[in-house]
Amino acid sequence: MADTLAIGLAIEMEPTTWESIRTPGESARPVILKIPDVPAAIEIDPSGRLRPLRQHGVPVGEEIDKLMTSAGLRSRLHNVRAKSRDIAFDLLAPFTLPGRFPSRTEFQSIFRWAPLIELLAYALATRYLKALEDLRERARVEANPAFSPGECNYCAITHTMAHFVLMSSDAPDYRLVEAARSSTLNGWSPSLGFTRARTVWLAAAGAKLAAAFGSGALECYLRTLATARHAFRIFDALFGLTAIALSHDHAREEILQAVMHHAQRAGDRSVDDIDCVTLAFRSAIEVLKWRAGEHSPLAALDRLGWSRDHEGDGLASPAAFRLDPTETAPNGMMLGFSALPAILRASPAQHYPRSKARVYRLKLRETEMLQIARRAWLLRPTE
Repeated sequence: MADTLAIGLAIEMEPTTWESIRTPGESARPVILKIPDVPAAIEIDPSGRLRPLRQHGVPVGEEIDKLMTSAGLRSRLHNVRAKSRDIAFDLLAPFTLPGRFPSRTEFQSIFRWAPLIELLAYALATRYLKALEDLRERARVEANPAFSPGECNYCAITHTMAHFVLMSSDAPDYRLVEAARSSTLNGWSPSLGFTRARTVWLAAAGAKLAAAFGSGALECYLRTLATARHAFRIFDALFGLTAIALSHDHAREEILQAVMHHAQRAGDRSVDDIDCVTLAFRSAIEVLKWRAGEHSPLAALDRLGWSRDHEGDGLASPAAFRLDPTETAPNGMMLGFSALPAILRASPAQHYPRSKARVYRLKLRETEMLQIARRAWLLRPTE
């Protein structure tokens, strides 16, 4: 991903390099440069303005490396890309290094290149999901009462996954569905790796991904509702379905009817926490019955430290980094469902604090990381 990002940065750093590619007859037309190995390109208009482009089907434009017809041009490109690669690694550091967390400006510095890197970001997120599964299995076996490096890694990995998902959350659904076909994880859903981490901020990233998948994720969620015996898998399916319904109004009635049908049959099979399942179904149905465009209840927003218009730090509040989405909100519903309308109205950048100085408010103490990790791993060990 750093290499692909570096290509975009190199073009931006040296626009005059690409002007030499134009022929005299093309001076009034945009140049489209195909990015190697990803279905994306960069358009440079005659004024020099750059615009990243998604491509689907037959790629348009010429691959950059094939346009380097002279030794001088190739050498110049090599030098620029060496510099831009260092910049790309610096830009990605707050997203990938343990103990770091990006500000809104730092997120936007990456997100503007989303058409180039979103599929790579999503692929990295799914790869991290396998690492999370390994960490959970070890924790369930060891159940060490002391804080372990694995628990610290778990928190770091889930947040890195969320960053990559938010980078790709504006991708067209066909791109994500095509990428997901390579996944071989049993019981896969777009949101499970995030909802199961048991914080509202991470669940919000899962909701954004479920909404991005849209109808492409309905089958996996509905299958879970029909067969799952673990309360949290049922919660995840309901959370993902509700996120899709709120984001794709044409699917709302179909999803509501399906959820109501499964709610009536939830007691027909043995589940590990029927009270949790009952509340999750009731919460999902209530939100699905809200009028289109209805806001999250103010009491739920106050509980999370969010404002209705997402001014200030947006969704990046200390409470959102610590509270469980299955907690009961002041309106009697699960907190995650009460917060869903607000989550889905927020832009990807509004998941991050407004300044670097505000990041420190989100930092989890070791005792808090231990509590959250245990909540995710051990509260219901059969999940």
